[in-house]
Amino acid sequence: MSHLILNDPIDVIVKFIEGRIHPHHVKWGKHTYAMKTVNLIHRAKEGSKHVVYFGVSDDTMYMKLRFDTHDLQWRLVEVYAS
Repeated sequence: MSHLILNDPIDVIVKFIEGRIHPHHVKWGKHTYAMKTVNLIHRAKEGSKHVVYFGVSDDTMYMKLRFDTHDLQWRLVEVYAS
């Protein structure tokens, strides 16, 4: 299993389910990954910014995403892959 710690900008397609954001597809580099499960949603404050962390996974990969609510930017911060 490989583990990467990153801070890469990404594009994310989300679904809104019962008023909550669920990352559905993650575009990282030239690849787009369809996420099957939202495992974790965690809100945090970093200085004056509010950020939301999402743990998402498909059949072979787990990703930790960071959404900055101030500048509306997504980042891929961790990847676990088998």
